[in-house]
Order: sequence, then structure tokens, then C-alpha cells
Amino acid sequence: MTNKKRNEEMAYEKLKRAIMLKRLIPGQRVTEEWVSKELKMSRTPIRSAFKRLENENLIELVPNKGAVVHNPSNKELEDVFNLRIVLESYAAKLAIPKLTERDLVVLNELMEQELESYQERDFEEFMRVNGEIHAYPAKIADNKFLLREVETLNQWADCYLILRDEFYSMPLEDVKSIPEHKAIISKLRERDADGVEEAIRKHMLSTLSDLSERSSIFN
Repeated sequence: MTNKKRNEEMAYEKLKRAIMLKRLIPGQRVTEEWVSKELKMSRTPIRSAFKRLENENLIELVPNKGAVVHNPSNKELEDVFNLRIVLESYAAKLAIPKLTERDLVVLNELMEQELESYQERDFEEFMRVNGEIHAYPAKIADNKFLLREVETLNQWADCYLILRDEFYSMPLEDVKSIPEHKAIISKLRERDADGVEEAIRKHMLSTLSDLSERSSIFN
């Protein structure tokens, strides 16, 4: 890796980590000059890092203002999670007739990885596994267009988790997503189409409610 690429990667990782740890908060302006002084590097790799973070919906590049940490509205959250209910419920219903024992083994392995990543406070791994769990029914359904949309919405949801979730401070026993994922997988195992739709709806609305309530921690 060249020094240029190394600096770009370092700037990206440090800025993303600062957002995850709430050292940079939604709505906060982040200038190239300030980051350059903090990281003791030129502005060129910082611009590249800003662009990557913009692609991940974590910052917005505003003309004549620079970079601002993305501050999603509750309506934005509602729009994404309500659409996820529709698409992921549809994917699960398509998946049920094609579901194999091997698929169930994979889902159980993903659940174990999710628990382990939370216990180790590895947020990046937790989000990766979370995305795999949510996308897996669309993969089983073998509908590439549906899978693409589900994965895109998962990426949006990841940015909301980074911006609003209390991952680093919440004890394991208070984490709702893990038992809610287990409920979804249980209904898939039972081939219960209505049950899995209800489990997905409950999980999405629970997450939406938590993220909406937690907007106050940035005030």
C-alpha cells in the first residue's frame, strides 16, 4: 500500500471511529483544516475520506460549508424502516418454500457471530453480521433485484445505527435485536409466513422506536 493510500485509509478509519464513539455528533461541522491538524496530514487524504463517508451516508458535503455529520430526521428513519418491513417480509415469504436445513444452519451460525461480536464490542462486525441476517432470505429467494434493494436499505440502516445507536454503552441483556432475530429465524424454521412477517414487523418497529427516542442523546 502506498503512503497516499495508507493516509487515506487512516483518515477514513479515524473519522468513522470518531462518529461511532459520538466524538463527532450529527449536525456537527467538520472542516478539512481541523482534521488535517488533528491527524497531522495533508488535506488530500482527508478529502478522499470525506467522500467515502458521504457514500456511506455518515456525512454530507455541503457547498460553501464543508463536511457536516449527517443528522437523519425521524421521518427519514420511518421511511426506511417501513419500506424494510415490506421488502424483507416479501423476501421471507419467497424464501420459505426454498428453505433448506443448510440455510437454517447458516442462520444459526450468523446468530452466534452476532452475539460474539456484541460481547466483544466489535461494532463493524456486528453490523456486517446484522446485514447478512437481514439479507439472507432474499438470497434464498434468488431474486437479485430484491436482494439489491434489501442490501441498499440495510446500508442506510447501518448509518442510522452508527449515528444514533448506544452500542458501546448498552449491556447485552438490554439488546433487543438478538432475541428479535431469533424470533424471525424461529418462524422461518416453522415455515410460518404470517408469523415471520409479524416477527419482522415487530423487530423493525422496535428498532425504529429506539433510534427515534435516542435522538435526544445528541442535544
